[in-house]
Amino acid sequence: MVVETAVPPVTVLDEFVRVAHRVVWCSMATVDRRGRPRSRVVHPYWERVGDSLTGWVTTRPTPLKRAHLACTPYVSCSYWDPRQEVAVAECDAEYADSPEDRRHVWDLFGATEPPLGFDLRILGVDDPLDERFTLLRLRPWRLRTAESAWRRGSAIRPMAAGPKG
Repeated sequence: MVVETAVPPVTVLDEFVRVAHRVVWCSMATVDRRGRPRSRVVHPYWERVGDSLTGWVTTRPTPLKRAHLACTPYVSCSYWDPRQEVAVAECDAEYADSPEDRRHVWDLFGATEPPLGFDLRILGVDDPLDERFTLLRLRPWRLRTAESAWRRGSAIRPMAAGPKG
């Protein structure tokens, strides 16, 4: 059964983050201008602040990814491992390029034990403001694990969508 509320239940948040942070890597899908999915493997960090959850993905600012998110600002992140544990987050997605966000996420990854945390300089960048990388901010509107599922209530407005085309 899917729980539909404005705020995810704590049990769903806890279970999702437990699986995601243990598995670490996930398949993230975007949608191109023709409505076709495109998947890549990414390493998100899911940050809990109170009853909200934000996913942070460090990435290269490629024209393809920028075009996909400009057209359809949503992603799907799917975790799976051989123990058959599954965690899926369907999210609103946006670039988060402010110096504050960049420093925050740089410090977040750097202060966390591996394998979830790592020194972002491994990406070939020198500091949080290096233009060779950017951040994606993910805000889930649906979370699912083997144990539970949650969906943001229909009365809750998502982040502003980009132009369709």
